[in-house]
Amino acid sequence: MSAAGLRVRPGRITALLGRNGVGKTTLFRVVIGRVRAEYGRVMFAGTFRPRPALARLSREGLMYSAQDSALTPHFTVRQHFDAFVRRYGGGERVDAIVEESSLGGLLDRGPRSLSGGERQRTSMALARLRAPSCLIADEPFAGVAPKDRPLIAKALRSLADEGCGVAVSGHDVDDLLALADEVVWMVAGTTHDLGAPEQAAQHHQFRRDYLGPRGASRGCRPG
Repeated sequence: MSAAGLRVRPGRITALLGRNGVGKTTLFRVVIGRVRAEYGRVMFAGTFRPRPALARLSREGLMYSAQDSALTPHFTVRQHFDAFVRRYGGGERVDAIVEESSLGGLLDRGPRSLSGGERQRTSMALARLRAPSCLIADEPFAGVAPKDRPLIAKALRSLADEGCGVAVSGHDVDDLLALADEVVWMVAGTTHDLGAPEQAAQHHQFRRDYLGPRGASRGCRPG
């Protein structure tokens, strides 16, 4: 019987990789209670969750980001920050996070007027402000321009450096292998822990079936 599992550790970034349709988003949705698993269990903060629900998990420190799902079309970027400060505090960090995310020129614009990368940068900046204990980010690099990618990656790394456990999925292999501490490969609903990116890049079947001919050159972070 096939089985899928994902362990997210504090201060670590776990990349969940696999082809379209293998179940990556479904696994994330099981964790937050939007899909009911046929068997297995969800653990969060050391506690078994027989009926996980995002609202409750969110109150306990989990944040789920499905592309730009943290944003509402009715608020400007500035109003999003104001709302997060009212809910989670951290107002003294706003200026630094805005600067690090290069959002200063976007504060008075709404999400509909932003590019995909700008929306994603805003979502990750809000995650920084909220400082969750665990972030699940489903395809944060999807449809994002090259200039936005380093800023999104920097925000995810900063979250991990601050102690957040980060799970991230996607098909942007170079970005994800450069960012991740651990790699999980999903095939036909089954997950395989491949270890660090350097180890994953040397896994013969992963290279052959997923990375392709360039696989041998991937997986090493720039020095």
